[in-house]
Amino acid sequence: MRFNPFISHRLLINAIIAMFFSAVFLSSYLGVLKTYASIQWLDIMGEGGIVLMTLVWIIALLISRPPSKVTTYLVIGVGLFMFSATLDLLDEWLMHPAHQWLSWIESLPAPLGMLLTSIGLYYWHQEQYVLNRQLRRREAHLREHDKVCSITGLYKAQYLDSAINEQLTSKQPLWLGAIDIRDFSHFNSEFGFSEGDRLLREISELLLMNCRLSDVVCRYAGDCFMVLMPATTEQQAKELMAQIKGALKHCAFKVEASKKAKFQYVTTALIQGNTHSSTGKLTSQLHSQLQQKKHQLKVAHRAHVC
Repeated sequence: MRFNPFISHRLLINAIIAMFFSAVFLSSYLGVLKTYASIQWLDIMGEGGIVLMTLVWIIALLISRPPSKVTTYLVIGVGLFMFSATLDLLDEWLMHPAHQWLSWIESLPAPLGMLLTSIGLYYWHQEQYVLNRQLRRREAHLREHDKVCSITGLYKAQYLDSAINEQLTSKQPLWLGAIDIRDFSHFNSEFGFSEGDRLLREISELLLMNCRLSDVVCRYAGDCFMVLMPATTEQQAKELMAQIKGALKHCAFKVEASKKAKFQYVTTALIQGNTHSSTGKLTSQLHSQLQQKKHQLKVAHRAHVC
């Protein structure tokens, strides 16, 4: 999730702007412009790069983090370091009289900023420890986020394919299940893509709650999820899929616009893998089985309506 700094972090934005312009004002008010010959352009490039990078870090923090004490410590800490770096940069253009208080203003914010940043990193470590425990079921030991769906936080199809390939080399029984959300496109059309994404996130949570630690859950396509069940018997796999189907069927999703409960119906399919199978063949057969079941349900529904 990305945050709008001007909405979520208005006070921090104002503080950083105030720091930057305070540094510019102090240097401009007290300084005298140097001659062109005395300007060290290499120093300007180096110190200017430091100021620019601290601003980039601050923007990255404000965009990627919610309001919290961790965000405040990090942003103010880096901001104070930027304040000192800006004074150092402006010193390359402006000559200042030997005021001791100005020297203190230029020197003290940087170590104070580093101290606040260190405190922020300590609290970030504690926060990340809690988040890691919460995400253990979702992403296991994987931190390659290009293989994780940004909407649901579940694995993407390519990770599931590699996990299936790895499990197929084992002699343990392997089952692969598919869960398809019926009429999801109609839900998006009626309530919007934002509500559709929220529904997918809620479904992902339910899937994780009803699966075991050893199972791999992924969002395989738009409204299709798959569950890899290693070392699982046929009876166990069928029971697990029935439990997932029952949990999703009784999930009363509250649509934000109407505040009414919207119940979801799913179609499931199940297939066994072995050492003679291939990933492509397994997923293709499972998808075909799923499409066949969906077609049968449509035909039965039409017959019932007629």
